[in-house]
Amino acid sequence: MDLSAVEAFVRAAEARSFTGAARQMGLTASGVSKAVSRLESQTGVVLLHRSTRSVGLTAEGAVFFDRCREILTGLKDAEAALQQSAQVPSGRLRIAAPITFGRSILVPALVDFRRRYPDITVETSFSDALQDIIEEGFDIAIRIGDLPSSRLIAREVGVAHWIACASPNYLNERGRPRTPDDLAGHDCVAYMSADTRRCRDWHFMSGSRDWTVRVGDTARQVVDHCDALIDAALADSGIVYVHNYVAAEHLRSGRLERVLDGFSTPRRSIHIIYPTLRQLSPKVRSFVDFAVEAMTGYGELYRTNEECDVA
Repeated sequence: MDLSAVEAFVRAAEARSFTGAARQMGLTASGVSKAVSRLESQTGVVLLHRSTRSVGLTAEGAVFFDRCREILTGLKDAEAALQQSAQVPSGRLRIAAPITFGRSILVPALVDFRRRYPDITVETSFSDALQDIIEEGFDIAIRIGDLPSSRLIAREVGVAHWIACASPNYLNERGRPRTPDDLAGHDCVAYMSADTRRCRDWHFMSGSRDWTVRVGDTARQVVDHCDALIDAALADSGIVYVHNYVAAEHLRSGRLERVLDGFSTPRRSIHIIYPTLRQLSPKVRSFVDFAVEAMTGYGELYRTNEECDVA
């Protein structure tokens, strides 16, 4: 059924005039009359009595009018709700993130995000494997380090870097290394990749000199997850090498202490990525803007406001 003809019928019945209906709809009186005639042909029922001065509902038209007006009102309400939802961030937001970043940074930050946007339901998936966010239906993913080639938009929200740290108890007992060379006399807990089964080297820089410490060759304890590195450090097992955000809470509380902080270490960008869209949905835009703002609260996690296509 032609909805424009239905609206013409309802407006004509309300105004008791094709001319009055035409003014409301921005049409000519002839156009409204033809639309109503078209509707009558479709339904096989005469809906309006016509006279030179006015129009009126037939008995059948009166019944039809009540139902049509109810339908049009419902459509207007639906349109208004749709327009409002397009402006107010709402709905389910699915986010994929690395496990440790998710637990250390994302989960605490989501408390404030949900307070700001109570109409958004956040669903998080934590995995250190690279997930295909389009195929798996994620709105947003967080990536740390180099980005794979893809047809996605990336926004850098922070920069993480490596730090060496240990518990005060361990350092009080064994001393504090002054240079990376001193690590040879310390217990260093190594991280082994679960995929490659190779231990991560520790890198330090100062001026024109670089150090690469191959802790996997001498470590007496090896783990394959970042959280286990922190657990080992808190248990006084030795010195660990982790991203700064992983240890941030424990450094603030004094349960861990940074060492060799006069030496530079490699940095890795933190990006939010999302599918290429001409216009971001309000829920995605609100989280991206929130993340850029939130990263300013994590000390040495720096951010930029540049968006770029992932090559």
